Amino acid sequence: MNPTLARVLAVVRILIGVGFVWLGVSLLMNHNFLYGGLLEHLAATGGPVRGYWRIFPYIERYETTLAYFYAAASICAGVFFVTGTLISLTSLGASALVLNYALASSSGNWPRFLTLLAAAGVLLLLGRLAVGLTWGVDGWLIERFKDWLVLFPLRRKAPM
Repeated sequence: MNPTLARVLAVVRILIGVGFVWLGVSLLMNHNFLYGGLLEHLAATGGPVRGYWRIFPYIERYETTLAYFYAAASICAGVFFVTGTLISLTSLGASALVLNYALASSSGNWPRFLTLLAAAGVLLLLGRLAVGLTWGVDGWLIERFKDWLVLFPLRRKAPM
């Protein structure tokens, strides 16, 4: 990969990480969201897409736990993106968070759904490109462990 492109992608990775940390911290600071506001937020943004509403009885039952989980997962993904640690696995988890949010909040709003779907695709692409090797812990881990162990599940070998 071109070194300039690798540095640009590393900056993009770091900015995405800062965004995830900011989102998670802002959710943890919002007591209305944590204690009963998750379903209100999802309903205000459009509600679940067709067929995805079947899981909402479980969301109602564990709403506070899921709100804390979503905030903590966002912070963890952000820290891992900023530090460039296990980016392949992190991008897979972060794209699952974004896809879940898209399915839970985009009923009747196709531009929103497609934008969130594209964001999940970008996160997967960052993991596939192994952007944690530049200015990240993945570069250090690759020297000490096998390539496939650090880059699992989206890559087997480090790019040349």
